[in-house]
Amino acid sequence: LPICQEFGNMSQLEFLGLSATQLQKSSVQSITRLHISKVLLVLGDTYGEREDAESLQDLKTQSLHIVFPTGKKFHFNLDVSVSTTVSLELSNIKCVLDDNGCSYFENVLSKLQKNSRLSNLTLNNIEITWNSFITILQLV
Repeated sequence: LPICQEFGNMSQLEFLGLSATQLQKSSVQSITRLHISKVLLVLGDTYGEREDAESLQDLKTQSLHIVFPTGKKFHFNLDVSVSTTVSLELSNIKCVLDDNGCSYFENVLSKLQKNSRLSNLTLNNIEITWNSFITILQLV
């Protein structure tokens, strides 16, 4: 990222896979008018240091898959409650130090309640405490 302006002209685009070290709302502006079936976003190791929490809010996609950096503690607040998303997949969630360490992730999941279309949530490679797992199940 940033996504070049030419992507905004690809009206037939169905799948978009991106790798990013930083995500800002202005970075995805060029594709917000497109209706993309699936967006895959693989985040690099420096992700989470200077992010725009609402950077994905204007995306129009049915399926969103975000792969967080492997082995990095989940310590940032990303709003993934994209209103058009029916299927959300989150990979590499690590917050095992204590129950408070998962509060960021629980906050992310609580925002999903704003999306009435979301019917499929997949969590891959997740490391959390048992209490946090129960809280997450209650949120979902």
